[in-house]
Amino acid sequence: MSAVELSGTSLIERRSTNSAAKQTPGSRGRWHRIALAAVLLTLVVEVVLASPYLGGAMSAVDRPDLRWVALAIITELISLGAFARLQRRMLSAGGARVPMRRMAALTYAANAVSVTFPGGTAWSSGYVFNRLRSWGATVPTAGFTILASGVLSTLSFAALAVTCAAIAGNGGLGSVLVVAAAAAATLAALIARRRVTPDAVVRLAARGLERVNRIVRRPPELGIAGLHRFAGELTAIKPRHRDWWAGFGFAELNWLADLACLLACCQAVGATGPSLLIVTIAYLAGKSTSGLSLLPGGIGVVDAAMILGLTQGGGVSTVTATAAVLLYRLISFAFVAALGWMVWGGTWLAERRRLSAVGVEG
Repeated sequence: MSAVELSGTSLIERRSTNSAAKQTPGSRGRWHRIALAAVLLTLVVEVVLASPYLGGAMSAVDRPDLRWVALAIITELISLGAFARLQRRMLSAGGARVPMRRMAALTYAANAVSVTFPGGTAWSSGYVFNRLRSWGATVPTAGFTILASGVLSTLSFAALAVTCAAIAGNGGLGSVLVVAAAAAATLAALIARRRVTPDAVVRLAARGLERVNRIVRRPPELGIAGLHRFAGELTAIKPRHRDWWAGFGFAELNWLADLACLLACCQAVGATGPSLLIVTIAYLAGKSTSGLSLLPGGIGVVDAAMILGLTQGGGVSTVTATAAVLLYRLISFAFVAALGWMVWGGTWLAERRRLSAVGVEG
């Protein structure tokens, strides 16, 4: 949107206002149609690739206890709601406020993008950034919201792994404890030591920008004012300690509610043997390997890690463990992704109607 608007401004300067007005909406409409076609094509490909997995999962889950299934769905919705509150709290710490319903819708849509597209995390972050900017957040505030939310989410996951390893207290999990503790300490130090952007860094960036300007034969001062303005806005973001603690609490609730979903799925299919500790270990193992699969949502790798954790550590039969994990994945991956794309589509249609109402072709 902003690129189109900037190009429109350039056309206004070079040509007449009427000519620019005629070209900009059409250009915007073409880009919207191309983007929508790309999204639909990707979704079709993803559905084709995942359909054997989803079909197998449905057949493996034979007559689950619907009461536990309902509880699993509720806990998964709580998990996403907690992450939405985490991002909203970080956004508020940056000086921007968004209604909870908007942030919840954004969380669902961004999650769908994240688990669907290859390199989904980057696409999801870009989507969140653009939406926050469209709601009035500054560039530093939007960037801080995404970065701080990611750091707190990783830190809370590491804290959960540390707690699990400390309770288990065996040699196999000792390595998990060491790695998770080191990650937690590093991230905590980064959060605790976050300071105003040093003047030296700004001066260094300004010098680099001046040299680049000379190389490409642009005025040396081009962009320097914007750089200082960005640095000033970034240094103005000073979250309070309670913001960090509240954010950490929401991040931890995000993981714990997701874990509760897996626990409910185990109960739904009769996998009552493994203890809370064993299920947590299987959960951590699956989430830790989610980035190793090229398929959306870590299909295959995450499932295998969780099933292995339940069968090897909890004494659950392979059939029962598979049913529990696949039910969990149907809820936490397929159901939530479908819900997210419904929200994305609703948001897109609402935006299109809004643009049409003001006379802009969308």
